[in-house]
This record gives sequence, C-alpha cells and structure tokens, in this order.
Amino acid sequence: MAKKYYSTKIVGIGGEVAKFTSLVKMLVIFDDSMVLPELREFSVLHSGNKLTDVIKPGDVLKVADSEFKILSVGNEVNNNIKSLGHIVIKFNDDKDDLLEGSIHVEDKPIPKFRIGDEIAILEASSATLVGKTAALTCGDKSLCEAVAQILKENGAEIVEGDADIVINIK
Repeated sequence: MAKKYYSTKIVGIGGEVAKFTSLVKMLVIFDDSMVLPELREFSVLHSGNKLTDVIKPGDVLKVADSEFKILSVGNEVNNNIKSLGHIVIKFNDDKDDLLEGSIHVEDKPIPKFRIGDEIAILEASSATLVGKTAALTCGDKSLCEAVAQILKENGAEIVEGDADIVINIK
C-alpha cells in the first residue's frame, strides 16, 4: 500500500467551483483560514493541512474516490501548501503551462466535490520502476494478464511488442 504523505478534509466549496473547474480544468484549494475573500467563490476550502513529504511527479493525487497521477510540480508548490494550505491543480499534461504554485495531473474527468471528502497525496508505489520497460513472456496467458493489470493499476502503460506483453513504466 502506498504511503499517504498529504491529507486534508474539504470544509467548504465556493459557489463558482463547479463552473470554474469545468471551464478551465483547474482546481484551486486553500486552507479555509488563509483564503483571500476574492478567491473564496472559486476555491475548495480545507482544514487539517498535513504535509509530511515533498510532492513530486509520479505520485498520486486522490480526491474523494478519484485518483490522478501527478505529472509535474511547480517550484513553489511545497512552500505554498505549508504556508498557505494552497495548491492549484491543473487537470492537463501541458508542461509548458506549469505555474510555480501548480501541479499538473493526468487529464481525466474532475470529480464532484463534497464537504467531508479527503484530498490526499500518496507516494507512487512503483517509484523504483519509473522509466523502465518490462517485457513479460508467460506460458500461462492469464498469469501474464494478471501481472500486467497490477502494473497498469500502479501507473504502467501497456504497449505492443514481441513478448506476450510489454509494459512501459511511466
């Protein structure tokens, strides 16, 4: 099981959050006690901000029951989360659009937010495999498929190849 090193609970949702996230595919989170009044309507508010490690690409952002692989991290993200409880989360993989205080996660549907939902960041469970390729050749096709499925659930991409299954670890 992956180590959880960031955790907070949603305590408020600005009235414009749903519209804002759907238009710009971006989520702004702030500690409820630190948010500027002019940003409150566009922000998901949280409390209980606990960061015990450094946010890095390859780790996983979890919001309620949805998980997103973290693709890139701006230089000020870790400072901002500690000092302001603030992160901008962009749901795209445009590395040219990275702001100092933002993280980019994979482009998947953005979940609906509810008060009481947890926002967490988990350490990538397959960090030692990042950037490597595995080729599986199995006598038992179902065994090969099971291994491939587990690796895929941990961030691997299945690609075509000469072996039964070739796995590219992102």
